[in-house]
Amino acid sequence: MVFVRDEGSVYDAPRDVIFSFFGSRQEHSDAHRHRAVHRESLGENAGSYSWEQDFLGKPERFAMRWTSFAPVGFGYEVLEGPLAGSKFFLFYMPMGDRTGVSVVGEFTSPTIPEPEIAAAVDRFFTTEFEQDFVAIQARMRRR
Repeated sequence: MVFVRDEGSVYDAPRDVIFSFFGSRQEHSDAHRHRAVHRESLGENAGSYSWEQDFLGKPERFAMRWTSFAPVGFGYEVLEGPLAGSKFFLFYMPMGDRTGVSVVGEFTSPTIPEPEIAAAVDRFFTTEFEQDFVAIQARMRRR
């Protein structure tokens, strides 16, 4: 397991817009070009989400169980894919008209050597953040 803490990313949108975007289902999936998406509700504030996407240069299948702790963040458990067995939290900090985001978790992989996990996690979240950022900016322009 590799402990990862990544802080300092900021969305140019208030926290309520961020949570609305993440709850949008299709809009959020489209931002990441996810394929073969399956969603299941596991209660009022929890669910599972599985999909396919390109990861480290090849198509991969992911599955995660998530719990929302709105407006503070989300907790995730990775059930399937190259980061299976990982557990992490995304925290959202209000900054007026902007929102800071931090990732904190323990990451593991059935396919990535341990010395390479931190870099793979960084690439994954950098890509996710950049794609979300573009989609959130488009949402803000429509407001």
